[in-house]
Formats: sequence, structure tokens, C-alpha cells
Amino acid sequence: MDEQVWTVAWWGSGWGVWRGEEPDLTAPPVYATGNLTHAAPEAASSWALGVVPSHPRLSVQCRFRGDPDGEAKFIARMRERQSRPWWRRLFA
Repeated sequence: MDEQVWTVAWWGSGWGVWRGEEPDLTAPPVYATGNLTHAAPEAASSWALGVVPSHPRLSVQCRFRGDPDGEAKFIARMRERQSRPWWRRLFA
């Protein structure tokens, strides 16, 4: 039996849930809610577990705290840190 993967991310003015590991986050989500704040990715993941269909091998992920641009921001931050001298990285 295959694993069923769902992705949780901030969408518009609320949280959305898409099917798959690398979904198109510009498309409307399968499930959405507007009553959780952007600062609550853990609550959004818990909410997602309650709305997606049950499955024996269910996986719900909320990468980069639900920020659709999180990966690009993470890579830019790491490149900026790597460009500093090693002694500056200690206090970053």
C-alpha cells in the first residue's frame, strides 16, 4: 500500500492542504480554513490530519512553517551566512 502524502501551507488568507509532496501551491487547495492564524503551523497540521481522508500510511507535512516561499528564503539565508567569515557565523 502506498503512502498518502498531504502538504500544508499558507494560502491566501488561511491555511490550505494539497495532495502530494511537491504540490502546485498556486492552485486552490483541496481543503482550506481561514480560522487559524499564520503563526500557528502546528495547529494547521493538526487540523489537516482531521480533514484529510484516513489512510493506514498517512503523512502530513508543513515544510518551512507553511511558507510557500520558505525554501527560497532558507537557501538565500544559508548562502548569505556561508559568505561571511567563519568567526562572523558563530554569532549569527
